[in-house]
Amino acid sequence: MRRVAVCFVVAGLTLVGGPHAARAQSESSPELAWYGYVKLDASWDEALVNTGNFARWVVSPDIEDPHASLNLTARQTRLGFRVRSEAGNAQLSGLWEADFYAGAAENKNGLQVRQAYVNIVWPSGWEILVGQTADVISPLVPTTLNYTVAWWAGNIGYRRPQVRVSRVQKLGSVILDLRAAAARTIGDDFGGDDPGDTGTASGVPTVEGLAGLRFSPGGHSISLGAYAHRGRENLGDEFTGSSIDIASSSWGGYLEADFGAVRVSGEMWTGSNLDDYFGGIGEGITIGPDSAIGVSATGGWAQIGLGDGATRAHGGFGIDDPDDDDLAQGSRRRNSTTWGNVIHDFGGGLSVGLEYSYWQTSYVGLVEATSSRVQMSVLYSF
Repeated sequence: MRRVAVCFVVAGLTLVGGPHAARAQSESSPELAWYGYVKLDASWDEALVNTGNFARWVVSPDIEDPHASLNLTARQTRLGFRVRSEAGNAQLSGLWEADFYAGAAENKNGLQVRQAYVNIVWPSGWEILVGQTADVISPLVPTTLNYTVAWWAGNIGYRRPQVRVSRVQKLGSVILDLRAAAARTIGDDFGGDDPGDTGTASGVPTVEGLAGLRFSPGGHSISLGAYAHRGRENLGDEFTGSSIDIASSSWGGYLEADFGAVRVSGEMWTGSNLDDYFGGIGEGITIGPDSAIGVSATGGWAQIGLGDGATRAHGGFGIDDPDDDDLAQGSRRRNSTTWGNVIHDFGGGLSVGLEYSYWQTSYVGLVEATSSRVQMSVLYSF
């Protein structure tokens, strides 16, 4: 597996580049376009949630006394640019995008790079992407005002550096979508005598793959498919007396159907050691006195959207359910959320949204926690 990333690049360039793969200089002047939005979020939580500016789960009263909280932030404000050019018969595009969720004080937010990649597309339908972008797995995202889009509560997948090869092939009235990537294995630093990232310590990339279909019966758009990933983390011998590999894996499916004024979407998945994919409610590896295991979890989400004009509404439900047998005392054992929102576009890039969500988090050996959350967002896009 050590040469997976190199194999992706070499095989992709050999297959799809042909005589144009070696061209080092663009044959057209790059076109640059800025984009982004300014977003202000005001939220009220009935009980204590993690983390406040956004909701991931509700904190048990056994951990901290519950209390209402009010948060106001512009951290989700986003800025990016796209660059396009040509090289031979290939279309080149680059993207850089950031928001302000990198930490620091609430009135001096830190810049967080979300995406930074180059993508090459050939007329044959082959693509190669190099850089940081969203995972291949779990391609759909629910529409929420809450920044975390049901992560830790049924939605998995994040962003990470990767080398991706894709193929889009038209088969009659059906479009086949194939994607494979070698991605950086993101791990954890558990401290100890030999602290370090358990992902890089594995010495191998994580492999992700997806196979999907897109078709348009009666003029409506339907997408469905399946995905999976496989990687591993390595824990040093200071934990169990010997070096140990812990697998990270998942498989799941997705469905999205757009009927104009009505849209439905959702995903289901199962896997193990998914904390770095925002699954398992952030419970990835349980370390015991003389052993360590990956936490298995199953989850998913579903959403319906209404309206195709200036006003749109969305309602959905998500759940993340780790295996109780893999958890330690005090761990989060089940997390669910139900949400509904209305977003109105006033034109000129200005939109306002209002969202209500209900959260329920249970723990191993601790009191269950629940909370209502009300959030209002004002967004100016450009």
